[in-house]
Amino acid sequence: QAATEDDPAGDNLYLGIVLTAVVIITGCFSYFQEAKSSKIMESFKNMVPQQALVIREGEKVQINAEEVVAGDLIEVKGGDRIPADIRVVSAHGCKVDNSSLTGESEPQSRSPDCTHDNPLETRNVAFFSTNC
Repeated sequence: QAATEDDPAGDNLYLGIVLTAVVIITGCFSYFQEAKSSKIMESFKNMVPQQALVIREGEKVQINAEEVVAGDLIEVKGGDRIPADIRVVSAHGCKVDNSSLTGESEPQSRSPDCTHDNPLETRNVAFFSTNC
């Protein structure tokens, strides 16, 4: 239209302004949503237990949870948060609250017995950040 008319329609200007406004508003919403997600991820870092009771070389040692390595034996009591993904080698009436991972409202029992081929379904595995 602009090439064929001396005075192009004002609708194009309004359309351009509206589209620019929509892009800016969408960008603002995206920014605030990303900032909120970042805050949530930071709060997950605070969920990491500060200490873990591990058995190394036959002695019980209290260490920071970040220092837990593969091969450590971890002693977990009722009410403790699981400091890492662990395989249960000994348990006495242990139940784990997986609601933060699966949404299941009932605590799941844990035992040293492998009950399923799928490691996510078996009863001898407890996962990081769940509660015992």
